[in-house]
Amino acid sequence: MDTLRFFFALWVVFGHLGFLPLAIDKSNIFGKIISGIYGNLFSGPAAVIGFFVISGFCIHYPYRYDKKLFLVPYFSRRHVRIWIPIVVAVLIGNPLGVKLTVLQDSILWSLLAEEIYYLIYPGLLFLKRKIGWEKILFISYIGTLFVILRDPLAGNYPSYGPYLNWLLGLPCWLLGCCLAEKVDKISASSSNINVHIWRWRFAAWFFSWVCSVLRFHSLIKYPWTLTLFAVFTFFWLQKEILHYQKHSPPVIFENAGKGSYSIYLVHLLGPALYTFLSIRVFSTILQWFFQITFTLLLCYVFYLLVEKPSHLLARRIAEKLSPQRSLPYI
Repeated sequence: MDTLRFFFALWVVFGHLGFLPLAIDKSNIFGKIISGIYGNLFSGPAAVIGFFVISGFCIHYPYRYDKKLFLVPYFSRRHVRIWIPIVVAVLIGNPLGVKLTVLQDSILWSLLAEEIYYLIYPGLLFLKRKIGWEKILFISYIGTLFVILRDPLAGNYPSYGPYLNWLLGLPCWLLGCCLAEKVDKISASSSNINVHIWRWRFAAWFFSWVCSVLRFHSLIKYPWTLTLFAVFTFFWLQKEILHYQKHSPPVIFENAGKGSYSIYLVHLLGPALYTFLSIRVFSTILQWFFQITFTLLLCYVFYLLVEKPSHLLARRIAEKLSPQRSLPYI
């Protein structure tokens, strides 16, 4: 999952900062088509949906066999590890002119949604043990449809404000919980199934590209298409799990994926700091390369100095607070 998280984070970076710049003549129809195809290759919002599914998977995975969830250590661990990096990123971003706001249109909309999912997960877990994930997922899709129909032509996924965006993305997150329930059955069948994993990966890329093209060149926007992309991601990740039953993930990508949160949180600060330092090169391609490299290095430093220590602190706090029978649990 860390490898996948790294590439999802990289997709967000390329979606926001652009990929390798090409000199395309847009004065003719052929150039416009090429520009349209190339410009939609990296859909950051589709990658965020992938993050949602993986997040639901990781949160529910330890509790898939009705393990007790102690509320105090659970909430302390979730909030400490997510909020310390956010606060630091906001403090760094303000003097650079990058406004990272939770309640407005910024990259933090997805983190606010994640926080809400963490908050309601104990209740969802209680309901799951009563009625199962399938019914909860069905109800959540009704909520998603309600949100979309409030503005069916809204272009972006976080178009419905902080009070409804999380409801729109809830089925995506719940699909991750459902995947966690299936993972052992998937693993048990791995010896009998041959997975053509690159077909699935290219299909995921193509699907995300279609979502981006429709967003900018049709009336069918992200709230509709990315809701379907989450369903595809659910089945795609099953194939990834099967694949890695037989193949070891690349160590370099697994390590890079541990800092995917930092990449997502800090990638907009990199170009701002790069501009502030007035680093210039003559070639447009080199300019892009140096800016991307600078940004990823900044993300790595942020991971070492902020994210990793906050994770360790959250773990220590959780260990001190659990498991004690006097604590409330589900």
